[in-house]
Amino acid sequence: MKKENFAIDESSSSESEKIMAVGYVWTSPNIHDPEEIAKKAKDKIILYCKENNIVFKKMFKDLGTTGTANKRPEMIEMLKYIDKNKVNYLVLDSLYSVGRRFHDAIVILNEFNYKQASLISIDENIDTKSEEGQSLVKALFKIPQISQWLQPPDPKKKYRVQEILYAGGACPYGYMIDNKSNQYKIIEEEAQVVRRIFRERVSGRSLRQISSDLTRDEIATKRGGKWQANTIKTIIENPFYVGIYVQNNIIYKDCHDFIISEYLFNKINDIEDVSLIISKLPAEKPSKAEKVK
Repeated sequence: MKKENFAIDESSSSESEKIMAVGYVWTSPNIHDPEEIAKKAKDKIILYCKENNIVFKKMFKDLGTTGTANKRPEMIEMLKYIDKNKVNYLVLDSLYSVGRRFHDAIVILNEFNYKQASLISIDENIDTKSEEGQSLVKALFKIPQISQWLQPPDPKKKYRVQEILYAGGACPYGYMIDNKSNQYKIIEEEAQVVRRIFRERVSGRSLRQISSDLTRDEIATKRGGKWQANTIKTIIENPFYVGIYVQNNIIYKDCHDFIISEYLFNKINDIEDVSLIISKLPAEKPSKAEKVK
């Protein structure tokens, strides 16, 4: 279907009689041409509204922003606009438009669980006002892990800006997953071991010497086994310890609490910038939780 820009005729019927909608799109800070993506999303939303006799009112864009989906600047303004103007729908071109994480989609679905307005996602064919849409949302919200994320919107609550959600796979030594927030959290006892590894390495000790010392001191690995030189090497070369998260070759900085300073990390790895070692990391496959469309 050809996408065009449409001028919505708002001359007929009163505001109270119209079915009104707003659009929204978010792009990652790593996207090269966010405006083009936003334009395509807007055109798609306007076309959908025209075909379904919905008056498109306004487009909200969070381009290159980070943080919890419902705490982004334009998202906050959009939620206020919906309440103030009694908008009927938020229309998305895809659930991916609210964030790359499954958690982002759930957070926004939860927001609309407390509003008169409904949410439509074109690509996924979801309308939370429909019987099928309501059944889907109810089923999702009954999942134990997801239910822990849900709560009534509270404007007084402080949300952590530095956030990265666990999407599957192994959790690095020194960290655990907070079951309530689904965020990485430092295990201080293990973090002390990580700091020890970096201290000993910078002092000149070999990987084999460090692993032997840890085994001698009866310090277990994440899986409860013995330390190997390759395990030490993996920790030393992992940028996760300086607060950097790498997913599908995309770098997200300051996404969780760091254990090691970037200065020490660069010194040990004999590099000027941590991105030099990230470029050598093997490609990761996206987890199921990351696929929201």
